[in-house]
Amino acid sequence: MQIDGWLLDILACPIDKQALLYLAEHDVLYNPRLRRSYRIRDGIPVMLADQGETVTGEQHRNLLRCAAAGGAVATLQVPLSSLLGDGSREDAA
Repeated sequence: MQIDGWLLDILACPIDKQALLYLAEHDVLYNPRLRRSYRIRDGIPVMLADQGETVTGEQHRNLLRCAAAGGAVATLQVPLSSLLGDGSREDAA
């Protein structure tokens, strides 16, 4: 189930209050800066900080690859490239 565009315009990470990647194929909202994912259950984003999951390095790379291939939308109306750039630099380190 897709999340409405108006909701994507206002969703932010509950921890750092920054934009997220929405990966519909994986049913998650993902913060590449903190490497935290938030599940979408029955079309409802679970945006509680204690419900977020820390992802492994491999999961992080896979999510960024999917996003770079066009499988993601950024929240808060930020450019997708700004979220992909942060994750790529961290991953290279």
